[in-house]
Amino acid sequence: MPCEIISPWIKEMEDRPMGEPLVDDERTDIVIVGAGIAGTSTAYYLLQESDLRVSLLERTKVGYGASGRNGGQGIASVERSFKDLMGTHPGAEIASMLNDIDQGHRMVDEICRHIGLEDGLFKTTIWTGLSSLLEIQRQLEEMRLRAQYGAPIHPLMIDKETIPLVEIDPGLADMVSTTTTSKLKEVLCTRDRYIAAYPAPASLANSGRISQTIARHLLDNYPDRFVLHEESPVTSISFTDAVKARSQEGSVTADAAVICTNGYPPPEIESYEVPLISRSLRRYVASMVAHTSEENNAPGAFTYFHEEGDPEQEPYFYLTRRSFLLNGKDLVTVGGPQQPISEELDHGAEYPSGIYARIDGFLSRSYPRKLREEEMMCWNGPMGYTQDGMRLVGQDPQVPGLWYNTACNGIGFLPSIVGGWRVAAELKEALSR
Repeated sequence: MPCEIISPWIKEMEDRPMGEPLVDDERTDIVIVGAGIAGTSTAYYLLQESDLRVSLLERTKVGYGASGRNGGQGIASVERSFKDLMGTHPGAEIASMLNDIDQGHRMVDEICRHIGLEDGLFKTTIWTGLSSLLEIQRQLEEMRLRAQYGAPIHPLMIDKETIPLVEIDPGLADMVSTTTTSKLKEVLCTRDRYIAAYPAPASLANSGRISQTIARHLLDNYPDRFVLHEESPVTSISFTDAVKARSQEGSVTADAAVICTNGYPPPEIESYEVPLISRSLRRYVASMVAHTSEENNAPGAFTYFHEEGDPEQEPYFYLTRRSFLLNGKDLVTVGGPQQPISEELDHGAEYPSGIYARIDGFLSRSYPRKLREEEMMCWNGPMGYTQDGMRLVGQDPQVPGLWYNTACNGIGFLPSIVGGWRVAAELKEALSR
């Protein structure tokens, strides 16, 4: 099947320069590396909440990196389970992080209203389908720990034929309900059979387009304190004397640097100590497929978990449905498969061979609505993962002047916005001492 190798989010975005390349030596207060949703959100909160000067450096164009090549979902979650995280973090700390991320839905609403982005943000529910008793027990344990430590918790629907096989904590009885197989197929928008499902709030958006609109807002409203340089890949940042970010033809000296590069290799860091990012960051690439449709269904988001060990299935798929801004019709995107990479990411390559056909096969087999077969888009999205599954947000513990808002760990764009807010607040306090 013919497939255009391009992200639909890139198609929705502006294709014109917003900032000149860095060709001189400049001085500012904060230099941010990476102008996706993490970098632009960090700049937004810094400029709005302080008097600091900010320079934002982008290797290509604003929003054209990971933010323009993701699955389009904003969810308040983390990659690892609560129980798993408790092996390395206190329960109260995990709950606090989850509560902070949950504020991302409100934050993205406020940002879009403030910058005048009146279309392209879709509020809906993400439904997650479970296919095994083991997955149900894991979700019940997640719910129990979230309830115990005060983190957001969402109800669970279990097929009426399955629920006699499930042991439910009495404290969760009000959060568990029974349903039918047909109802599960309806809420999950699938032909496949699942034995349980649970909902959570979701914000669907083109985070690359939001990044561009934030950058335009900052250029218009903070001309004396904000500088944007596109086509300015940062080759190194030194922290030996002053903080200095270097590109091929220029440099920016600052009091602090914030790395917001997500799945792209970070710049070389010159420091007396080994930075955290060089020890913990792993790079992955996720593959995705999209079709347009003649229908106009309500926005929706879905995640499908499959029986572990089934060689015919990927571990999970995620599906997003919302209006395509170019024609107003449904845009249905699906992804899931991902693999580690070490080389420079080629956005026009297929990782691995045949993966797009496997993803599209799942979509064709499972999605019950009619799609336009002749309009298929395929793309790859870079992702940064940490060893412990926790996003890198805040100050490096060893390198003074180095801060992070990076490593999405495969969980949408909301944590990037929350991370930008948190880093901005911490930098404002640190630089005022």
